[in-house]
Amino acid sequence: MGFFGTILGFFGFGVGISIGLVVGYFLFIYVQPNNVEDHEIRPLLDEDTIRLQQMLPEIPLWVKCPDYDRVDWLNRFIEYMWPYLDKAICKTARNITKPIIAEQIPKFKIDSVEFEELTLGSLPPTFQGMKVYSTDEKELIMEPSIKWAGNPNVLVVAKAFGLKASVQILDLQVFAAPRITLKPLVPSFPCFANIFVSLMEKPHVDFGLKLVGADLMSIPGLHQFVQAL
Repeated sequence: MGFFGTILGFFGFGVGISIGLVVGYFLFIYVQPNNVEDHEIRPLLDEDTIRLQQMLPEIPLWVKCPDYDRVDWLNRFIEYMWPYLDKAICKTARNITKPIIAEQIPKFKIDSVEFEELTLGSLPPTFQGMKVYSTDEKELIMEPSIKWAGNPNVLVVAKAFGLKASVQILDLQVFAAPRITLKPLVPSFPCFANIFVSLMEKPHVDFGLKLVGADLMSIPGLHQFVQAL
C-alpha cells in the first residue's frame, strides 16, 4: 500500500482529493442557492375540502367527513383481543389450507408445502371511521374505513427433489373502504340472512416479498407493477 500511495501522491491524487473534499464542504455549508422561492403561506380557511384532504391524508375520516362516526371502542376491543384473534385466525388458515395443499401437491411432483411461520404480527388493524346508511328496506349498510400497517410474518416452505424453496411475506399495509350489507334482516339469530361485501374504491396494498431470502420488491419495476394490479 505504501508503494501505491507514493505513486498516487506523485501524480497529485492525494492532494487533489483532499483539497476537493475541503472545497466541497465549504461550498455546501456557505453557498446558498439563488433560485429558491419562498412558500406561499395561506390560512387553512382559504383552502377547499379537496385540498385539505390532500394536505392532511392521515386525519381520520370522522374528522374530515361528519357523516362518519368514531369507533374508538371498536379499536380498543380489537387491540385487546388481537393476540387471541391472531392465533385463532392463523389456526383456521392452517386448517383450511392443509387439505387443499395435500390435494394439489401430487400434481406438481412436490414433496411438501407447509407454513414454517404464520403470524399476523403484533399490530392490529384500526377503523378510521364508519358510516351507516338508513334505508327503507330491511337491510343494514355499513362502510368502515380500515387501515392496517401490520408486521405479519408468513413463511411458506416447499420441498421437492431434495431442494427447499421459501416464500415470505412481511410488512403488510392495507388501506380499504369496504361496503358491508346485511340483508334481509330477520327476527332470528344472527338477525340477517345474507352478508354482501364490496369495495367502494381500489384498496391500497403494499407488502414485502422474499423468495429464498432475496427481496423481490427491490427488483426495479416490480413494486410499481404490483401496485398497478
